[in-house]
Amino acid sequence: MTEKIHVRSGTELMIGAPANPMPEEISEAIAQLVAQIDGVQEAHLPQCYVPDMMEQPGQILVLAITPKTDVRAAMEHIGQGLRGVLSEGEPLDIWPLQPPNPLLDEVRKADCQIYGQRATATTATTKPWWKFW
Repeated sequence: MTEKIHVRSGTELMIGAPANPMPEEISEAIAQLVAQIDGVQEAHLPQCYVPDMMEQPGQILVLAITPKTDVRAAMEHIGQGLRGVLSEGEPLDIWPLQPPNPLLDEVRKADCQIYGQRATATTATTKPWWKFW
């Protein structure tokens, strides 16, 4: 399993769409991998940069996980699966987040979702265009 790194509260993070995303076949393989794990609601591959913690920006795997999920087991499963997807020595940080989380909201804004569906408050309350009442 990978090393666990703690990012202190208040640390500056830059998250957005990657300028040079990983090949589509790799992101699709990652999506298939996370789809096999119970409790993973969404998966995203945005680019992230954390000054003073990262040498350069890179894509990360952000997972929206249900509260009852065994995060440790999920991370081990994903870590093992990534060995068969990524090239030897190719890094990919994994951030498991539980909704609601303001960081997850920022990740969603990058529009790099590769797996899952998410309901928003607006879609749940918006009437179809054809209903006038």
